[in-house]
Amino acid sequence: MTSTTAEHSRAQKLKACTADVHDNIDKSIMVKDPFLSMENYIQFLTLQYYFLNDVAALYEHSELNMIIEDLSTRRRLSMLEQDFCDFEHPIPHSSLTPLINNNTDLATALGWLYVVEGSKVGAAMLGKQVQARLQLTKEYGAHYLAGPGAGRGSAWRHLVQLIDDIELNDEQEHALIDGARQAFTRFQLFQAQVYS
Repeated sequence: MTSTTAEHSRAQKLKACTADVHDNIDKSIMVKDPFLSMENYIQFLTLQYYFLNDVAALYEHSELNMIIEDLSTRRRLSMLEQDFCDFEHPIPHSSLTPLINNNTDLATALGWLYVVEGSKVGAAMLGKQVQARLQLTKEYGAHYLAGPGAGRGSAWRHLVQLIDDIELNDEQEHALIDGARQAFTRFQLFQAQVYS
């Protein structure tokens, strides 16, 4: 079994091992100025929907549900659907087959979940921008970015602590990192589709 220390926690290593692709995604999203116009914002929401719909099986994953009691309540797909409904815009549809399912090994699934749940942290900051620039709120058009409110930070800290505490062998350590990198790469694929 692999042990972690406070100085070099597993979550910190995971962050470092995905920093390049994560930074690239952050920059490429902001270059598109998602809050410049409603058209840009709907493109942004479409990208988010493609990705969250693609990873929906994470929240049904039996092994993940055994270690994260509130996993099913962390879903955000319905918030995106409400935003599209507010704008009377059709729900986007992707032709890609999801890579994640209930048979995905626990460590890989946890790596993907790290990416999906981590996006909530950035969403809090983006929620302020969409309100300031497009006058959208958690009541209309910005359900997704408004998210669950105060519980967002504590849910993220709980997941990071779980990643640090769970017992993984060397193979699973690699699978955790590979899973996170796969998730970021998958997001980039959807970016290419939306902004082609």
